[in-house]
Amino acid sequence: AARDDVLKARFEALTDLADGGLGGKPLFATDEWFATCDNLLRSAPAVFDPNAFCNEGKVMDGWETRRRRTPGHDWCVLKLGLPGYVHGLEIDTAHFTGNQTPQVRVFAAEIAPSDDDGWLPAAARRATLGVQGTQATDEQTAAAAEAVGKAGAWHELVPLARLRPGYGGDEGLSIHRFEVPRELMQKRVTHLRLNQHPDGGIARLRAWGVAACDWATSLDPRAVGAIDLLSTLNGARAVGCSNKHYGEPRNLLRPGRGENMGSGWETARNPHRPAVLERDDTTGFVKMPGVCDWAVLRLGAVAKHLDALVVDTNFYRGNYPESIVIEAVDEPSATAAALLAPAGSPGAVRWRALLPRVRVGPSAEHEFKSGVAFDGSAFGRVTHVKVSIFPDGGLMRVRAIGEAAEPMPSGNE
Repeated sequence: AARDDVLKARFEALTDLADGGLGGKPLFATDEWFATCDNLLRSAPAVFDPNAFCNEGKVMDGWETRRRRTPGHDWCVLKLGLPGYVHGLEIDTAHFTGNQTPQVRVFAAEIAPSDDDGWLPAAARRATLGVQGTQATDEQTAAAAEAVGKAGAWHELVPLARLRPGYGGDEGLSIHRFEVPRELMQKRVTHLRLNQHPDGGIARLRAWGVAACDWATSLDPRAVGAIDLLSTLNGARAVGCSNKHYGEPRNLLRPGRGENMGSGWETARNPHRPAVLERDDTTGFVKMPGVCDWAVLRLGAVAKHLDALVVDTNFYRGNYPESIVIEAVDEPSATAAALLAPAGSPGAVRWRALLPRVRVGPSAEHEFKSGVAFDGSAFGRVTHVKVSIFPDGGLMRVRAIGEAAEPMPSGNE
């Protein structure tokens, strides 16, 4: 249990490279009778309705194959939404309590070019969305297996491992975490192969890792100019936060403006807020002495300076923060411990004010430009930002617009 807690904390500071919302998708599956492969890559936790049935049988939120009666085993090929370096796999059997896959293996490969799926024969290629109640023919499976074998060198990330049934809710026995061998963490990956042994159901698969952003094409200002350096697509990731009761801080870095209130970072109501709120007549803000929540975010590249900050409270209408503060540092080699340590404690980084305390409103995009709301040029280089919200609440997205100066070092947080 202690080891699993360590992996959980480590994975939460990484990016799910297979996330369907970031472009992850299945390319082939041997069987999708009860539930299609797309469900594996949903970012939201699996749900269950005990009364939901369909023509194929019980409605399940995951990938579930039929009870196999022929030689072999079921498998699928998944294309990562973000090519990168996989540090760990998470496989969840939530709600599959008598129909879970007994054992799995996971392989990974880099297939170039990663944006071209032509290596897989058209006859074997799956539709954009899987069709429930279908299975690949023997000929399609053989063609896909041959293409997979020729496409690249496949490395085993997870040897044959037994899965538990999906009892216990979100943090119960359904979640299985596997650390990738250290030597394989250095290999760039674009695709996964997930083997079921022999058949059954899996609710979710997460491929936790670090996005591999090409400097020349994705970050170099001579090619792309000023970009959002706090975008997951550009290699940004969350380091940690004070509270994440209703949503993870990594959601702040996702593209788009979210689908609903569950798509952002939201904290619990801060138990230390005053019993009666009072306004400070000098500042105009509600008095919140030391009462706030915060999240630390790592830029995808070192910023020369920041031209603009965008804070989006989309969907947060009755639970947005009263105000926010954004601090920053230029500490490319800082560890997570140093970034998350209380101010003034031994080893803690020294955060500097970037955006002074400013009010935000409900369900709106708030843009703060350098030279108006803050002085990005005077502040200079930035590697991390700390977003503090008073006293609590939810944010959908945070953007940091600027030109990259150089890549961030690897292997810190």
